[in-house]
Amino acid sequence: MKRLKLSKETCIGCQLCVQACSALYEDEYSLSNLQEGEYSLSKSRIGIEPYYDNNKSLKIKDAYCILCGICENKCPEDAITMSDRLGLDEDACTGCGICANVCPKKAIKMLDDMPLLCDTCDGDPACVAACPHGALKYQ
Repeated sequence: MKRLKLSKETCIGCQLCVQACSALYEDEYSLSNLQEGEYSLSKSRIGIEPYYDNNKSLKIKDAYCILCGICENKCPEDAITMSDRLGLDEDACTGCGICANVCPKKAIKMLDDMPLLCDTCDGDPACVAACPHGALKYQ
């Protein structure tokens, strides 16, 4: 099974991957009656946050799905499915937020009582394609 993988040694923290993800789902937000046409990094399904430690060295805080399956196992409504990617049955989801709370990578965000799940763009992740340094891979 392919998964997203990040090389923190190669990542420069540019957040182009986050921007690509957010841009890809912009139309979906509009269709879901969310703030129409809003482009927001906070709605991306991947999180890459650069920061500097006390030694002024660049560090990367990452939040992306590693397909561990914990969210699927803990969902009380069986609304999350996992095969080679995550899927969400929006009709079954009650918006309880358990999936977001148990995610070890903090990759699941809640928006209007619905989880934002990474579906790896159906096997062709936009985040990987946008990474100019090859720090993000899908293998």
